[in-house]
This record gives sequence, structure tokens and C-alpha cells, in this order.
Amino acid sequence: MLGHNIRVVVVCVSIVLALFYAFLVLRWARKKKPKSSDGKVTTTTPVSLLEVKVTLPMKVIFGDITVAKKYDPPEMAQIPKTRLGEGTLGTLFKVVLKCGSIVTIRKIREGLITDAVNLDLWINFFGGIRDAWLLPIHFSFWYGGEAFILYDYVILGSLEELLHGSEGIQFTPLNWGIRKQIALCAAQAVASIHSRETPNGEALVCGVIKASNILIRMDFSACLSSYETPYLVPQEKIIKRNSGRVAPELKNHPEMFTQKSDVYSFGILLLELITGKRPSVTNLGAYIKEKKRKEGLNSIYDEKLGEVKENMVGMIEIAWLCLSRNPQDRPSIDKVVQLIKSL
Repeated sequence: MLGHNIRVVVVCVSIVLALFYAFLVLRWARKKKPKSSDGKVTTTTPVSLLEVKVTLPMKVIFGDITVAKKYDPPEMAQIPKTRLGEGTLGTLFKVVLKCGSIVTIRKIREGLITDAVNLDLWINFFGGIRDAWLLPIHFSFWYGGEAFILYDYVILGSLEELLHGSEGIQFTPLNWGIRKQIALCAAQAVASIHSRETPNGEALVCGVIKASNILIRMDFSACLSSYETPYLVPQEKIIKRNSGRVAPELKNHPEMFTQKSDVYSFGILLLELITGKRPSVTNLGAYIKEKKRKEGLNSIYDEKLGEVKENMVGMIEIAWLCLSRNPQDRPSIDKVVQLIKSL
């Protein structure tokens, strides 16, 4: 908290100094009236305060100086951005840099930064993870008391956009083959997280696995983003924002996220892929079971899928295993990967 207060003071002092400098420039511009070749005073355009570039304190969290020179943190912090969405960890923006590169940058929600040292440690830890199924953290920095994380820009966007988006540029009717491939990629991404440990030797977890964090590449393979979130955001906030996706034991008792609660969340993701329905406050699993009981198995599948295929039924069975009420009855994510491959 002390570190945060110091940064706030530094920012305020920097802004005051910049404004004072601007005042001096304006005063100098008014006094200095240039003359033309015939000796007459010429009119000049006053210097605008907007033309004075304010440079705030910058500190690299993750990445080396070569990366810092390439991306120019002050430019990324101030350049016009296209808002992509609002996540639990903060707002995501698309940024087109002067060099022509397109990147995604996350501005971490200000209210979350209560422990800057802890944030730096976790971003460095997750920045060091490299896996084909995980969206890598390329660079992270502080600028004027605000924290930013830089990622690849994935042009097709998230699974949520492709499943639930409006007709148009951000909408693609995903066939069953693609959905099955995405499910396998997502399971392998979760397995990658589950195979690792924190610096303290504890098993890593994803917290909540949801369609907005599954990003789709041009070949329709998928990777997992925002896997650092449960280590930077209080668990109660994550549960509150994702009540339709979290395991029942997390709602009834103050337990921490576990790999078994991740598997439950993955089961909800499978149902979302199969049905095309958004998880909500209502239990999606209970809704699907009731719909199946009243209208039959074929009624639960997304109508965009067309004819029901045998391995769709197999995927439903995998989802039910993941959604077992008793955490011990849920399979490991490695087992889920094997089951999906066998379809």
C-alpha cells in the first residue's frame, strides 16, 4: 500500500512539473514576438498545452530492455486504443503501434493493485511460462502508477465472440469438428497449467475456465488467456463475476480454487460448446438435464450444428463427468484430454 501511495505522489509531482513547464513555454512564446525581414512584428500561433507531452515514471515489470525499446511503453500507455472487452483483471485494448505491429494490451483494474510487489512477482512468474496452448505474456510495465500487460493480438478473438456474437465480422457459425478441436485445445491448455507449481510448490489452478478466455487462432486452434487472474484478483470477486461457471463447493464454503473445481468449470465450457447457450446465474447443467428429460437428447444441441453425431453424445457424457457434484468423482484434466481424443 505504501508503494502505491509513493507512486501516486510521484505521478502528481510529475504532472505539476509538466504543467509548470507548459506555463513557462507559453509565457516565453508570448514575450518572444518574431519580426519579419521588413522589421514588422509577425503573428504566431500560441503553444497549446496539448502539445506538451507529459512523461510519467515508467518501470519494466517483465521483459528486457530490448523489448522495452521495441514497444515504447509510454507510447503504448497513451496511444489511442480500441477497446476489446472488460475482464476480471482489467480492460483489454487493441493497439496499433507506429511500427505497424498490432498487439493486445491489458490495463489492470486500479482497485486490484493493493500489493505492487506481489503483482510484480506473479507477472514475472507467469511471464516465464511458455506453452503452445497458453497465450504468452510478452511484456509488462508500470507507467504513472498504472500497470499494463502486453499479449499477442489474436485476430479471430475469443470463443465467446464466435459462439454468441452477432451476425457479421465477429461471427462464425462453428461446425462440430471445429468445436471438438477447440475443446481439445482448451483441455490441453488447462492440463498445461495443472502440470505446473507455484514458486511455493502448490499446484497451479485456472480459477474459472470460460469462453471469453479461450482465444481462437486463424487455423481454429485455441489457446488459454488470463490464467494469471486467480493469483492477482481476490477469489470472491472472481466467483461473483462467474457464478454460473464455478463449482458448487466454492459457493457454499470458503474453499480455495482447486484443480477439481477447474474441471467442473471446464465441464460448463463443454456444455456451452455443445448447446450454444451462455452460462448464467442459472445452473446450465441442471437446465440441460431438465430440457433433455422433457424434450429428449436432440433438443439440447445447438441448432447451428445440424445433424446430431455420435461423438456429440460422447462429449455430453464427458461434460457430465466433469460436473459431478462430489469433487473426488470428477476426472483429472489429463483424463479429460484422453477422453476427448478418443471421440
